Amino acid sequence: MQSQQMADVDDNDLARATQSLMERLQPYLPTIAAVIGIGLAGLAAWTVVSAQREGERSQAWDAVLAAVSTRDASRLGEVAARYPGSAAAAWSQVLLADNALAEGTRLLFIDKSRGRERLQAAADLYAGVLAQRGIALAVERATFGLARARESLGELDAARKGYEALVTEFPQSPFRSLAEERSAALARPATAGWYDWFSSHAAIPVPPAAPAESPAAGGGPAAAPADGAGPSATPAGT
Repeated sequence: MQSQQMADVDDNDLARATQSLMERLQPYLPTIAAVIGIGLAGLAAWTVVSAQREGERSQAWDAVLAAVSTRDASRLGEVAARYPGSAAAAWSQVLLADNALAEGTRLLFIDKSRGRERLQAAADLYAGVLAQRGIALAVERATFGLARARESLGELDAARKGYEALVTEFPQSPFRSLAEERSAALARPATAGWYDWFSSHAAIPVPPAAPAESPAAGGGPAAAPADGAGPSATPAGT
């Protein structure tokens, strides 16, 4: 009996305390309800935005793959412009820069002015990726690519610093050994001397290829050059 009386007392105290709390909260109930409503609305909005962003990421990567499969550089540029700040946009810029770097290096031997324009375009694209600093693998690739572009442009001090930055910031990079090799080569006077010589000589235009004789005319197909044939971008031993 005594236990029942104590329970009744506790219940009454709890009821009084609850009623007192409700009375004190009464003036603030509309505000509390509004805050809860805003919180729920924010959660719903975040869910919608998150789903939308996921869909945009999927569309961005689909666009990158389509551009790569069709070898259409202009479509890579569209991805970079349409999805700024995304991983797909960063890698689109890296791929565009790689293409410009390869084209510029080739053109240096036949049209130095155009070659330097393409190399500068590559450097600008790589620098744009580095400015984002958001996607580690893309930044790593851009660091190495920018150093290569600087080297091809004859900016040897900047190139060497770029190679050293890659070794320092990305010690596990697959490009580390090559970066170390190029950094050591650029420290040698012979390398600087070769670049001075190369920049002072005019490019040699490539003559148009003669049409290959058809087998029916008694000739064989034109022989393809061996792998790796062509002028070397740097002297042997550098």
